[in-house]
Amino acid sequence: MKKNSINYLLFLSLAFYGIYLAYIGGYGSDEDTLPLIGAYESMMSGNKLMASRFTPYPVAELGIGFLSYNFGSAVTNIITFSFIIFGVIIFYFAIIDKYEKSEILLFLILCLSNPILYFENLEPMDYSWAFLPLALGAFALKKNYFELAIILFGISIGTRIYFLVFVFIIVLFFNYKKEISTKRKLLFFILSWFVGGLFYLPIWFENGFALNWLTAVTPNDQGIIGLIARFFYKIVMSFSVLSVITISLLFFLYYIKVKKIKTNKVLVGLIISNLLIFFFIPAEMSYLQPLIISFFLITVINLQQSYIYVAILINFFSWFIEIEPLNISYLNKDKCNNVQAVSAEIDIKFKFGRLYEFLESRDKIKCWINLDTTRGKKILEGKALK
Repeated sequence: MKKNSINYLLFLSLAFYGIYLAYIGGYGSDEDTLPLIGAYESMMSGNKLMASRFTPYPVAELGIGFLSYNFGSAVTNIITFSFIIFGVIIFYFAIIDKYEKSEILLFLILCLSNPILYFENLEPMDYSWAFLPLALGAFALKKNYFELAIILFGISIGTRIYFLVFVFIIVLFFNYKKEISTKRKLLFFILSWFVGGLFYLPIWFENGFALNWLTAVTPNDQGIIGLIARFFYKIVMSFSVLSVITISLLFFLYYIKVKKIKTNKVLVGLIISNLLIFFFIPAEMSYLQPLIISFFLITVINLQQSYIYVAILINFFSWFIEIEPLNISYLNKDKCNNVQAVSAEIDIKFKFGRLYEFLESRDKIKCWINLDTTRGKKILEGKALK
C-alpha cells in the first residue's frame, strides 16, 4: 500500500473518530463552556451584557452560544473540531509556497495526533474558532486579498483578544508576493485591530469606557519560581514527555546530518510570541495551540518522512499511556473545583493517557449545572437549550 493511501486512511480514521467523540462528548469538561452559552443567551434576551470570562470572547460567545442553543452539543462539537482541521490545512497553504500532497497529509496527521490539538477541540471551546480565521487571514494575504485579510484577522481578534499579537507577527513577517512597505504593514495591523475591536465595543460601553474588563487570572501568588515551573511543565506536557524527548532527538540527528534547520519568520515569531503570552498566563495548555501547530510545521518542512512517522507514533502513545514526571500536590483535589498546585517533586510514573482522561471527564459538566432544572437536564444530555 502506498504511503499516501496509508496517510489518507489514518487521517480519515482520526477525522471520523473525532466526529464520533464530538457526537457523544456532550458539553465537555471546561467550566468556561457554560458562560460562553450564557453570554449568548444574555445578549439574545436583551439583558445586561454578560462576559463569559474576565475578558469577553464575542465571536465565540455568539457562534458557540448560537449553535448550542439551537442545535445542541453534537453539532457544536463537530463544527469546532472541523475548524481545527480546516485551520491547520489552510495555515499550511498560507505559509508554504511549494507544497506536496504527502507533506500536507503528514502535517495534518502530526497535528491531530497531538492530544491537545485533538481532544481540546472536541468540545465547545473557542481555540479553533480563533485559529481558523487567523489562518484564513494569512492565506488571504498570500493571495493579495488585503481587505479580506483585515476582516478575517479582525474576526480572529474578536474571538480571542490576545490573537492580535499573532496577527501582528503574521502581518509584519509574512512573505508577501510583492514588496509591502513597513508603513503599509502597520496600517494592515491597525485596521485589523480596529475591526477586531468593534466586537468589544458593547463591553467597553457597559463598563463606562473603562478597561477593567481587560483582565486575566495569573498565578503570580506562586512567585517567580512557581511561574517558571508551571511554564516549563505545561509546555512539555502539551506535547508529552516522550514526544519532547523523541522530537528533540530526531532534530538532533537531522542537524548532525544536514547541519541546517529550515525556519520561517512567521513560524518562529508565532512560537516566540506564544511563549511570551504563556509565560504571563501559564494556565490552559490549549493557549499553546498556535505554538504547537507552528512547531509541527517546522518539523514537517525539515525532517524526513520516516522521522515524522516516529513522532506521530509517539504522539499516539500519549493517548493511551502518559509519563508523569512530577508528583504534584494540590490545594483541592475535588474535580469540581479549580485545582491549584501547591508543591511538586520529581517522581516519574506512568498513568492512563489523554484518551482516558477525555472519556472520564465527560460528566464533569455536572459540576456547574442544577440537575433539578429542565435546563440542567438538557445540558447533561447535550441537547439544544432553546
